[in-house]
Amino acid sequence: MSSSGTPVDKVKQAQCDMLMEKLKTKSSQYKPFFEMAKALRMTILEKRYAIDNVERSHLQKCLDVLQQSIKVNSLQAMVERLESISRQLGLKFMAGQSGFDWFISSDMFYLEVVLEASGNVKDVKIHHEGRDQQSCEELIQCLQNQDFNDFSVQLESLTSIYQLNAEKKVKSKAFAALQSLEADLITLASLQNNIKDPFFLIHKSPVGALHKRRGGHAMMLTYFVSPYDLLDLKNKISKPLSTDSIDIGYSVTVSMESSGVHKLQITTLVTVNVNPSGKSTPVYGASTPQNTTPLPACFVLKLSKPIPMAVSLVKKIQAVTEMECTTSDLSSACPLLSLIIQHGSDKPDESVSNKPLFVSLPDQNHCYFLTENPSLEGILVTSIPFTHPSHVSQILLYLRQQALFNSLLTSCIRHTAKPADFEDLTMFEITPLSVQHLSISFEHPVEESLATAELDLTDIGALQCNVFAASTTDSSPTTVETSEFASKVLQRCFSIPITMRSLIKSWQSASAKNSLNMSLLNGGGSLSLGGLGDISMGDPGLG
Repeated sequence: MSSSGTPVDKVKQAQCDMLMEKLKTKSSQYKPFFEMAKALRMTILEKRYAIDNVERSHLQKCLDVLQQSIKVNSLQAMVERLESISRQLGLKFMAGQSGFDWFISSDMFYLEVVLEASGNVKDVKIHHEGRDQQSCEELIQCLQNQDFNDFSVQLESLTSIYQLNAEKKVKSKAFAALQSLEADLITLASLQNNIKDPFFLIHKSPVGALHKRRGGHAMMLTYFVSPYDLLDLKNKISKPLSTDSIDIGYSVTVSMESSGVHKLQITTLVTVNVNPSGKSTPVYGASTPQNTTPLPACFVLKLSKPIPMAVSLVKKIQAVTEMECTTSDLSSACPLLSLIIQHGSDKPDESVSNKPLFVSLPDQNHCYFLTENPSLEGILVTSIPFTHPSHVSQILLYLRQQALFNSLLTSCIRHTAKPADFEDLTMFEITPLSVQHLSISFEHPVEESLATAELDLTDIGALQCNVFAASTTDSSPTTVETSEFASKVLQRCFSIPITMRSLIKSWQSASAKNSLNMSLLNGGGSLSLGGLGDISMGDPGLG
């Protein structure tokens, strides 16, 4: 049985016929295949047109990404990787005469990288303008380990020393100035050798824990480490504090940056004076034409991470250095607590006003409200310029004050969900009186009255938590003992929630002990439970 097809099929057939007619009409307009192939061949043989700078930049980025993905296992691969890194940093790259030595250079310094036939690194020598060439173990190690990111960082750091708007002769003095400053800071650090406790070395000494320049890595000063920085969350342990750890806590690196003309040292300015009792103290020499030179630069302490800082402390630093913090605009100051919480919680648009901060602990749930102090405004600081070695210890003192203040407040920031049960929630109100004093108000867990804990942060080695409750007086032994206990916890953990938790538990423990003693007395029995309170107050820990 024959079928004439559906209407839809007929429409498709008609469309196909029309398309074929169009193709036949168009085909007569095209040249024969052999003519097109000839034209294409001639085009390929012609001189290529130059691409513009934007296209060249995009193409180079793609090539560099591909280069980073190629495993370096030959001489050619190593050379190509070094050339790629040099190009990205704007440095010159050229081959030596032996075929196994390669040079990475700027106008003020160069590296000589000596390779083996297999591509392994044999030696890396660094030569600064006007100074002797020497091997650099740090650069050798990072290339042997194929840590090209670290190699790039070191090269960039070396280049930054000479980023001055000046002639080559003037630039050559920049490295001498930086080395003189580093020598003075090393002298100051040597006076701290009698401090054996890492905590006091980092938090109480003039330059903190000093790590000398390593290849292209700038000198580093670690000035604050919170107990939270020592937590190993994976293994659930707290690592011991050590001055050898350079990747934790708050630190600054010592470097130079371009600025207006300042008189910078070209010789050491610090000498050591030993008094009759044998105590050594530093003596800072005055800047004179003989020991300084005018340079369009200044020294700078670059913070390892931006820090929200009170305007009052920034002004104190500027009074010491007689220079403005170029990265900090005081006119853009905002409420300090909001800035700290935004920076600590990675929520740039969130204000602390009426925003509860929930903290879940193993046996307690806390809710913190922060009250802004109108007199406390802050800005974000990333670097601090200075011109004399005597400025460093004073700058670190103010940075340390701010780091402690920030650390205590951010201890209330936890990435936890709002608790479902609000009945067991303890409310706290935190009010900053200054960057060295905090007031915490909350309900007494036993007496159902208002209690206040005032934190005195003046001495980082002897933090004070003075506790006041409505039923006791300031001179009460109970108040004194409670304050001493809370201060020990605060000193150990640098944490408001953990201090408050321990304080509440101590009151609850004491109440339970008193209740049990009373019940035994009323029942005619006798039992000494004096150790119960000691147990509750004996472990001011982090958990």
